[in-house]
Amino acid sequence: MEKYYEINVPAVISEPMDEELVVINLDNGCYYNLNKTATRLWNQLEQGCSVNQAARHISRFYGSEEAPVLVDFTSFVERLIEEGLIRIREGGSTNELPLKEGHGETYQKPGFQKYADMQEMLLLDPIHEVSEAGWPHKGKK
Repeated sequence: MEKYYEINVPAVISEPMDEELVVINLDNGCYYNLNKTATRLWNQLEQGCSVNQAARHISRFYGSEEAPVLVDFTSFVERLIEEGLIRIREGGSTNELPLKEGHGETYQKPGFQKYADMQEMLLLDPIHEVSEAGWPHKGKK
């Protein structure tokens, strides 16, 4: 059975920077810099792909064997769950994002750098006290 995941919104936001992605977890105040492969996986998961679908698609992009990519992706997804960045969701889709062939790019395991240097500032931000309806609606405690 295929597992599907979704970004843990509204607690998690992300912003692309060049070919990488910066992800902020507003619940713990940490931010993460995802490498290229992790960014490609994140984008596939965001589109509703399963880890299997993403591994198949991205291994073709890099011209790599699918089995080791799937092992790497499965392990990385567990790390994303542990960090509270994604969560399991019911069902998915086959909406893979189109990727051109890697043009000489070498596959690297998905990974991220975790930073906590702005943790206090991010956790003090009043946005944490806002409901999903937005400002100025106060959130429930």
